[in-house]
Amino acid sequence: MSSRPVHIAQISDLHIKAPGLLAYGRVDTAKALEHCVTALNEFDPAPDFVVISGDLADTPTSEEYQHLERLLAPLKLPFASVPGNHDSRELMRAAYPSSPYALASGPLNQKIEVNGLDLLLLDSSVHGKPHGELEEGTLQWLDAMLAASRDRPALLFLHHPPFKTGIWHMDRQNLLNASEFAPILRRHPRVQLVATGHVHRAALTLFAGVPTTICPAPNHA
Repeated sequence: MSSRPVHIAQISDLHIKAPGLLAYGRVDTAKALEHCVTALNEFDPAPDFVVISGDLADTPTSEEYQHLERLLAPLKLPFASVPGNHDSRELMRAAYPSSPYALASGPLNQKIEVNGLDLLLLDSSVHGKPHGELEEGTLQWLDAMLAASRDRPALLFLHHPPFKTGIWHMDRQNLLNASEFAPILRRHPRVQLVATGHVHRAALTLFAGVPTTICPAPNHA
């Protein structure tokens, strides 16, 4: 691990529409992301890395991901993303073909090393469904990645929270197989944080003994 602090920024639930369109018919998500990128670029010290934890696009369409690419172009920091329930794995692969995906097809899982810290990005999306699940292959991959470097701290990022928030319509859409996720966390104490999105509101709790957060959306008001 680096002797200096490592700073990781997280943003989530961008819901970018095609140019000129508003999300939900009234929210300018593109303008919200522009403000977010400006704020990230002004951080001092600068973050070492940015993770976008799902719902990059809204519908989704290729045009939305192209618009997102233009909106993120001014970001001066390296970043990676996982899909949310509004995203398309295929369109995200096309938009970010150089990302270090663990597999050539299927879930868009990634392992990224940042100054002695492991970022494990987990694809919890289910095609055509609002809820989340970690596929068996993803759970096996996560277990193997965490077992490979026991002395390095790890942060996990996924879209769907593994806990209930008390917001009933969102809790129906959380990570449905959280009971299969929890034992892996308990086996690997090097996991320092589980960071999610999806709910558009900030939250902090413990899940399987690990601090677990929800990142608010930049457009939520």
